[in-house]
Amino acid sequence: MSQILFLQGPLGPFFKLLSSYFSAKGHATHKINFNGGDRFYAGAEHITDYYGTPDKWQAFLTQYIDEHKIDKVVVYGDCRFYHKVARQVAQESNVEFWSFEEGYLRAGFVTLERGGCNANSPLFNQLDNLSDEIDVAESVSSHKVTPTFARRAWFSFCYYSWLTILRPRFKNYFHHRPWLFRQETYFWIKSIIEKWSAKLTDPPRYKRFISQFDKQFFLLPLQVEVDFQLREHSEFDSVKQVIEHVLRSFSMHASKEAALLIKHHPQNRGFEHYGALINALVTELGLEGRVLYGHDFNLPDVYHHAKGVVTVNSTVGISSLLHSLPTKVLGKALYDIEGLTYQNHLDSFWLRPAEVDERLFAKFRAYLCAESQVAGDFYKDSKLLVERAELKIMAR
Repeated sequence: MSQILFLQGPLGPFFKLLSSYFSAKGHATHKINFNGGDRFYAGAEHITDYYGTPDKWQAFLTQYIDEHKIDKVVVYGDCRFYHKVARQVAQESNVEFWSFEEGYLRAGFVTLERGGCNANSPLFNQLDNLSDEIDVAESVSSHKVTPTFARRAWFSFCYYSWLTILRPRFKNYFHHRPWLFRQETYFWIKSIIEKWSAKLTDPPRYKRFISQFDKQFFLLPLQVEVDFQLREHSEFDSVKQVIEHVLRSFSMHASKEAALLIKHHPQNRGFEHYGALINALVTELGLEGRVLYGHDFNLPDVYHHAKGVVTVNSTVGISSLLHSLPTKVLGKALYDIEGLTYQNHLDSFWLRPAEVDERLFAKFRAYLCAESQVAGDFYKDSKLLVERAELKIMAR
């Protein structure tokens, strides 16, 4: 029997379902809550509220793991403050540390790795010499992907409602997102409005852009402003810095016939808008008519028309490689491997984007799927994902 400790999970009841399943299998489950939202979705045999200050968290967790003989710690996202500390404590205590994330191979997958994800993954920098024995058959999720926006919005509303209601009790809590409940609610409402507005205005703009720059434009998929992959695993502090860096390089080194398509991240919609910044830079750099910024561009279609992709370390980079599109990574990414991505400076990428080694990518994708991906969805029809995750965690 294992002693399993759950910290913060994805918004919603997924960790509650997962811990209940572990309990039903005969394991002892523990949950530590840091705020009212965590408590609302908590589900385990042993539930503890942490009221202490962030600087006392390491000592508290070390003692808790020792007293309860914890042998596995499970989190969602390994870069949140409390989870970064937990990863360090787990390593020092010889305890397994399991991290969930959104799927590297979206859609239909989630990521689950022992030791960390993305640049903290045990696979990072271990994929240079993929064996020819790896099955290169296409890895396709068995999970049927369906819309989850409304469900995620409701989970978010419940979480932040209880976070706000119980804030006086958890007064020392340090949140990984900078907004208050009323701000989150306002941004979600804005997101809905912008989503439907973009569906009306973006397609005709995109159609004109494609007709003019087919096979001559590069794609810059933006990441979420508070994305830990951006903040922890790159030299950039904000999406705005990324936009300015890429636009200045593009203006100085790309051919005059080239264009740039900038796609807003759907989960950042309503929270941030970069139109004013992009317009100002376009005017300053003399790029009028060569840059299109918007929300509602269908990526599979974009890939068929694009010349290349520039990203910090988004999983969009894996999708672009799947479509054999030359890709330049600006941060740290699992897939930033010689033979897959462009290894020289961004300035030279615009004129000499390298081809993708399709066989190497097929081996990489199959290996990545086998080692880190689990078919399913955190937010809807999660029963099979719960069962598969339990099998993966206990198989080691």
